[in-house]
Amino acid sequence: MNRLMATLGLDPARPGLDLFPFRHALRASDGTTLRADLAAGLSVALLALPLAMAFATKAGLPIWSGILGAGLAALVAPLFAGSPMLSVGPTNASAALLVGTFAAAGGTSPEMRLALLPALLAMTAGFVLLAAWLRLGGFADFVPRTVIAAIIAAAAIRVLVLQLPVALGIRVDADGSPFAMLADIARGLPGVVNPDFAVGLASLIVFAVARSRTGLGTSILVTVAVGSFFAMVAENVALMSGNPTRQGLFAYVGAEASEPTALTPALAFHNFSTLFSPALALAVMVIIEGTANARASSLRLGRPANLPQELLGLGAANLACAAAGGMPASGSVSRSTLNIASGARTAVASVITGGALLGLAHVGGGLLAKIPLATLAMATIAVERELVNLPVVRTILRSGAEDRAVFLVTLATALIAPLDIAIFLGTAVAIGHYLRKTAVPKVVEYVFSEQGGVHRREAGLPSTGISILHVAGSLHFGATHAFHDHLRRVTSDPGVKVLVLKFREAEHLDADGVLLLSELGENLARDGRHLILCELGREALDTLRACRLTASLPAEHLVEDDAANPTASLARALRLAHRLTGGAETVVRVVATEGPGPSRAASSHLDWEI
Repeated sequence: MNRLMATLGLDPARPGLDLFPFRHALRASDGTTLRADLAAGLSVALLALPLAMAFATKAGLPIWSGILGAGLAALVAPLFAGSPMLSVGPTNASAALLVGTFAAAGGTSPEMRLALLPALLAMTAGFVLLAAWLRLGGFADFVPRTVIAAIIAAAAIRVLVLQLPVALGIRVDADGSPFAMLADIARGLPGVVNPDFAVGLASLIVFAVARSRTGLGTSILVTVAVGSFFAMVAENVALMSGNPTRQGLFAYVGAEASEPTALTPALAFHNFSTLFSPALALAVMVIIEGTANARASSLRLGRPANLPQELLGLGAANLACAAAGGMPASGSVSRSTLNIASGARTAVASVITGGALLGLAHVGGGLLAKIPLATLAMATIAVERELVNLPVVRTILRSGAEDRAVFLVTLATALIAPLDIAIFLGTAVAIGHYLRKTAVPKVVEYVFSEQGGVHRREAGLPSTGISILHVAGSLHFGATHAFHDHLRRVTSDPGVKVLVLKFREAEHLDADGVLLLSELGENLARDGRHLILCELGREALDTLRACRLTASLPAEHLVEDDAANPTASLARALRLAHRLTGGAETVVRVVATEGPGPSRAASSHLDWEI
């Protein structure tokens, strides 16, 4: 096991995961701490309840699934994370991924979507738990924020298109593409004057007024309460008028607010196969959100964040949601920020949040069933506008052309394809841009003159018997073609008898680079010429020896760098080169003619005097 972890670049000596760290929070609790955790937990519950309802509506799931996911995740995650860093539950990004996943998997009704949740979340939990065991919390840093911003923007557009017909009180084909749905909405606008539109418009006005005076969670609660009251009054007025056709004016949440007695998961093998890629994308999103928010909370609290332990909590929470039919659990930035700002001291605060949410859902299910769908849809649209960070999008669009390309490619893909494909494609485009930037190593050629001097070879001048190439930059697989071109141009000159490569500023030598050097050494040897590698760092030297480069190059041709004497390695290489060309032993003196430090002396083309 230790050998496997070392192969993966992990430190097997690091402490392992604690399977029940919540016991430390219990031991640390006293009267003062418990009061602070109680206040923080209830504050977060008030914010989490309307957000869970909005995110469930956004994902096309019953309301109870969002509330259950929020409560269960908040209850389970701290038992295995053991810290107040994260407040866990459904998030905007995870709900957005569900929209694309259900569309790709044929989940056209709430029942079908619920049936797909257990398999999706079970696989997601497996990926997150694996990342926790392998301590891969930092790998999410390799998914650019440009990609995440594009995914959130695309999700906002999808949600707007899905919820707008409900808020307007018109019917459209919800299984079509966003563009087809927009066309249906445009055709249905003549019938937009209806009771549902009236309650939706009133709800939007209430939200705007409330949001100007209070926080997001409170604004949603006020909007839902006022919208429900408005609908109740309108229904009663219609009933008192004695006109039975006026009853049932509005579409309500209804049975979606109460948990069904049984959940029938779709656990067929083809479902696991179909959901594998979306589950991996959802796991990546959970890890990104969780680790980013844990680090932010760590800065606010002044404590170090144990990212693998936080991932263990997230994995356990998603496993619990898979068993119960709750929405995916991730680290919420709004809830985590409120949790810390409200004075949470320990993980007990999150447990209180979870208990409060589950208790409220159980006791108040009847009240939740009387919420008008138009009110909830308009609240969801308003929340989406709040959660899309427009300044971030503007910054990305005003930055370099490559960032704009990554953002626009990801955004366009997310609108016409599942969001998991958009994440992978956007990340691949970003990686491609990075590799292209780093795939051109800087190579400067120097010559060793008959007078014993080393100077930069100018274009058009003939080479001498000893040519020196100063290599700077990355030598990863994407850069070997450019490096090969430099080497080909130099070695095509038959006058070059010895090629010396300076590697002090070369980076990321991988198997492609080693194979290239091996082939170069063999080709030069066949012509009676020689290759010498000098200023080799310990990592590069170990790589070359492990790959058995000594089979094509003599061991003395690999000259290690000397940190105490930065010019010694080049001097030894030049003495060897001079001897290989038939010259007598010579004293080689390498001195700096400009720059105060050894690093300058090792890289400037005016540095050497022989």
